[in-house]
Amino acid sequence: MLMTMAQPFQPRHRYSYAEYLAYERDSGLKHEYDDGDILAMAGGSRRHNALASRVTAALEVARKPGWVAFQSDQKIRVLATGRASYPDASMVCGPIEGDPADPTGGTITNPSLIVEVLSPSTEQDDRGRKWQHYQLIPSLREYVLVSQVDARIERYRRLPSGSWEYQDVTAGTLVLETGAAIDLGALYDALPD
Repeated sequence: MLMTMAQPFQPRHRYSYAEYLAYERDSGLKHEYDDGDILAMAGGSRRHNALASRVTAALEVARKPGWVAFQSDQKIRVLATGRASYPDASMVCGPIEGDPADPTGGTITNPSLIVEVLSPSTEQDDRGRKWQHYQLIPSLREYVLVSQVDARIERYRRLPSGSWEYQDVTAGTLVLETGAAIDLGALYDALPD
């Protein structure tokens, strides 16, 4: 009879936010941070990148003085939970508030708008855990999900009561709180595969 010894349980290493910032700085690549985990980010498809670019262009057109639109290289941190991520597009409507824990000053904490282009590998997180974190950003007024598969944009808009209103748009033009108008026909026209 062969007996084997059970391996002792090895708890996973939980990185501090400072360790995450150092790791990301030294690696030269983008990573998200969630509850002590450092998560590598996969590159987007051509279709994903084209949709994100078109949304960012619409944000830029609607930008008012003192507002800033960002594309996917802008890191956002949810101070209430510590989660750090790189949404596909975002906008700050007013003065930018940096993350006090990031000595580089490269992380913002007060987006008014966050946009995620849904990918097969990220859709579940974008709709679930990431959305739960984003709701805890006091400045956030809108969260927008853009489908890669269908001409479809889903918008969550914060009401004065603090609750969120959901809107599912499959045709026409969606006008965001920032004033950006996203015409679904133009957004999805001649997208690469």
